[in-house]
Amino acid sequence: MVCIPKCEGGLGVLNIQTQNEALLLKHLDKFFNKREMPWVKLILDKHYRNDKLPNSTTPRGSFWWRDILKLLEKFKGMASVLVANGKTCLFWDDV
Repeated sequence: MVCIPKCEGGLGVLNIQTQNEALLLKHLDKFFNKREMPWVKLILDKHYRNDKLPNSTTPRGSFWWRDILKLLEKFKGMASVLVANGKTCLFWDDV
C-alpha cells in the first residue's frame, strides 16, 4: 500500500532498497568508464594499479567501496562490454 503510486490509491513512496541499489550501480558505471572524478582516480591508484580490475571474490578498499562491489555481479548482468583496448573488461569473466 505504501509503495503503490498515488494515482492507484497508495502513498507513492519509493522502494528505498531499489533506489539505493540504483544509486550505487551508478558508481560502478562511473568507475568502469573511468570518469574524470577524484574518487575514481583515487580508487584506481590506490587499489587497482597495473590495470587490474575489481572482482566480487576479493573486494578491496573502504567499507563504502566494498559495499558497492557487492553489486558487481548485478552490474555485469545489466551492462554491456565494449572491448576497445581491453582495460575495462575481463576476457574470461565478462559476458
